[in-house]
Amino acid sequence: MAGLAACSGETAGPNGPAPAVKQREAVRVRTSPVEQREMVRTISTTTTVESEREIRLVPRAAGVVMRLDAEEGDRVKAGEVLAELDRRSSQAAITEARIALREAEDAARKAQLTLPEAENRVATAKLKWEQGQREYERNEKAGLISQQALDNLRVVRDTAQSEHDGAKLAVERAEVDIAALGTQKAKAELALQRAELEDSYLVLTAPFEGVIAQRLLKVGDSAGPSAPAFVLTDPTALRAIVHRPQRELAMFFAAQRSGGDGNGNGLEIRAVAEALPGKTFPGEIQLVSPSIDPQSGSFRVTVRLPPAAAGEAGLLPGMLVRLEIVTERHPNALAVPKRALRREGGSDFVFVVDAGKSRRVEVKEGFSDDSSTEVEPLNGATLAAGTRVIVIGNREIEDGADVLEEATAGAPPANPAAAEPAASETPAQATTASSTKG
Repeated sequence: MAGLAACSGETAGPNGPAPAVKQREAVRVRTSPVEQREMVRTISTTTTVESEREIRLVPRAAGVVMRLDAEEGDRVKAGEVLAELDRRSSQAAITEARIALREAEDAARKAQLTLPEAENRVATAKLKWEQGQREYERNEKAGLISQQALDNLRVVRDTAQSEHDGAKLAVERAEVDIAALGTQKAKAELALQRAELEDSYLVLTAPFEGVIAQRLLKVGDSAGPSAPAFVLTDPTALRAIVHRPQRELAMFFAAQRSGGDGNGNGLEIRAVAEALPGKTFPGEIQLVSPSIDPQSGSFRVTVRLPPAAAGEAGLLPGMLVRLEIVTERHPNALAVPKRALRREGGSDFVFVVDAGKSRRVEVKEGFSDDSSTEVEPLNGATLAAGTRVIVIGNREIEDGADVLEEATAGAPPANPAAAEPAASETPAQATTASSTKG
């Protein structure tokens, strides 16, 4: 009997033969390969897109809206009329100012005509005076006429001199009148300009080319300086304002100086909008404020954003975006899915599949993104691109355990027997594992 027991592999005991030791089953796991790719450190912040040129147009004079020439969504050019208020009173004031100006111009022209006449009288009086002077002097020297006749010649000479002096005064008076009428004309011109300016306040025009974002009045409304009439925005000059802690000031100043040449210099900025899924828009640092806000301890960064391409949906003023600012790059990093990383007692490690067994590799965690984490093997361990790490089934596994591998992300499993789900898995577990593929 002893020989039979030995041949059967069973050991006799007081209660009969003992059962044979059952071999431990291999743990079914799901794996994913280690990737060698670029990993980046990213700052993420949420802000609102705004236009560098967006203004609220307010009428500078009060009046009733008589005409609207622009509607929301209209693209307008600089100087284009958007609305017109009641201009009848201002137009009448312009007409009155033009009449006053014409009267001043007529008076000035009339005064200009009196000046040559006065100058001619001066010349005539001068000739008469000079002639009387010569005749008086000649007769006085000759002594051929009586004293009375000589006195008469002196009276004629003095009268001519007086007339000459009067004519010169008339010229000066004409010149003063011309100057006064010139001042009156200038005042009339200024009154006309003022009337035209007041009239222009009743016509709302676009100060720059852009798009009407809002129309805030309608025909018949009483408009005035107390309320805006339109909101005009330029959708081609987009920017976003973010506030960053002061410890990052040097980094942003350096990035602004380098300008981001595509060779790792500067900061790469990407804008993502929930309203535009699947689209990413590049950004560029435009301004970095050189001062720190004492209340928040942060500084202001202005990021320029691209306008929408013709016929395509793009960023718009007021749109909420998430700015992702890449601050550092590791171009040849080893990356594993986040599910592959385990933490225990302050250590990070992954399990790799090596010849059908699990092998624990301690790692140092680096940069991360939404799905992957950069790892660096520690303590002399090796980890290479293509090495398969366990992503499902690594929570209860031990170092050196037998594993049956099932690859993720559509990759073929290293062990063909792993193509079917393990019998020990419940339907719910199998569904969870399938949903994590890829």
